[in-house]
Amino acid sequence: MTARGIANPRQKTHEITFDPREVTYPWHRWFGLTIATRKAGGPHSERAYLCKLPESPPHTMLVEVPKWMFDAADCAQMRLEAFPYVDCETLRSLERTLMEQRASLRSTVIQPLPTGHAGSGGTDGSDPRSKMEKAVGAVRRTTRRTALERSVSTDTSRSSKPAGAVAHQHADRQSRLRPARKRGT
Repeated sequence: MTARGIANPRQKTHEITFDPREVTYPWHRWFGLTIATRKAGGPHSERAYLCKLPESPPHTMLVEVPKWMFDAADCAQMRLEAFPYVDCETLRSLERTLMEQRASLRSTVIQPLPTGHAGSGGTDGSDPRSKMEKAVGAVRRTTRRTALERSVSTDTSRSSKPAGAVAHQHADRQSRLRPARKRGT
């Protein structure tokens, strides 16, 4: 019980713990730094950590960093070369992987129906070409209102005066505020 006699409900606090890890991938912006990491959630949970700098405030947005960038053994093999070299077998393997990815993506995409088949019209199943033949006459353009007509509102709910009176009152006020122009200059 508190001093006022009101029970204090227990607050649930989820303390998120971060583990310190050093980024060993040489081309990452945090290379060589020990950063705060925690397990990622969702589809990337097995391949990445959610990370932040240790001095960041608690509400800072976390950055997803792949787990292999923390593996010193894997990253030690990486080096910058003056003349990069990739053998043909590695390129062929990459090509096979890309082809497999492309094939799996194609199978999941819904292919559109070719035009002219049944059902290619509207939802009523009619053929759109027959509707075009039924179109009659030209559509005439209506006349446009002048700027003054557009500025005069027909909504009198904000004023007790008719819309035209409000517009004329506004025009009179504007003419009084403008300085008179001198002729001949």
